[in-house]
Amino acid sequence: MRKAPIYKLLIVLLYFINTSLLSQSIANSSVAFTISERDLLPESVGYDDQTKTFYVGSTRKGTIVKIDKEGKQSTFIESGAFGQWMIIGIKVDSERNELWFCSSGGGNLIGYLKKDETEGRPAGIFKVDLATGKLKKKYTLETEGEVHFFNDLVIDSNGNVYATHMFSDHSIYKIEREKDELEVFVESDILKYPNGMDISDDNQFLFVAHSEGIARVALQTGKTVSLDIVNDVNITHRESIDGLYFYKNTLIGVQSDLKRITQYQLSRPADAIMQEKELDINHPAMDHPTTGVLIDNEFYYVANAQFEKVNEDGSLPPMHELSEPTILKLKLEKE
Repeated sequence: MRKAPIYKLLIVLLYFINTSLLSQSIANSSVAFTISERDLLPESVGYDDQTKTFYVGSTRKGTIVKIDKEGKQSTFIESGAFGQWMIIGIKVDSERNELWFCSSGGGNLIGYLKKDETEGRPAGIFKVDLATGKLKKKYTLETEGEVHFFNDLVIDSNGNVYATHMFSDHSIYKIEREKDELEVFVESDILKYPNGMDISDDNQFLFVAHSEGIARVALQTGKTVSLDIVNDVNITHRESIDGLYFYKNTLIGVQSDLKRITQYQLSRPADAIMQEKELDINHPAMDHPTTGVLIDNEFYYVANAQFEKVNEDGSLPPMHELSEPTILKLKLEKE
């Protein structure tokens, strides 16, 4: 029998290796709750620890759904109530009884028709009173021809808000509590399409996921450095991280394209990633996992944003082909 050329054998071998990796599964997460609106296309989830209430944001409808401690679901913010677009990152400031969210224009949103290349893309950060659901203030970037996108936000212990921004500039914006104005905090060549981020427990550093890895930003000075990566950890491009969360000198990352939740051990001081641990891979509920929220030693996250199901014209497939939005929870080691 004629032998196949060695390069063809290598191609076949690589195919089976890749297929094997894609078929790996670790299902440590369990279902926390589901939402009946199949066409919600959620990207974010926030939590108020005072009332034990979850808030889930919709990219499709521009709404925020409220799930109280009894599991009752209701619409907390109606579509377009404050001139908002897609709901992206959400954070709850329980101490000040506020809900903050990022909102940006985009094709997931019903009826959105603006073209980036000619009309630009609007984006904003919105501050809402948790008790009343009324808007307290919004901070928007909406100039014709400029393309903006606020992705995620985080709140420090003093109530200052930081938000990642991409497209027209790749940067971090800040709303200082006392000044109450939106301004650029950090612009750096290190930040490439900044995405999820979180603050260290000591309030010294922001850790920012972006397309080329993870950056560390000093909150006092804005100094930005890339985390060193050892032991073949890959967090760039397809392996890059969406939601990112600081937990006991580790980072919990949601790798959407890989359908994976990964924990990264930081060095001391926190300037390098030493190793990674896969916490969940290819959970049956996963269909583009995105972001979440840490509650004590449990991580709650959006399992199925279903973004890939949006057609080029912005339409969705029939409702029966969509899944109920699912929030999974994953127990983390306490030590």
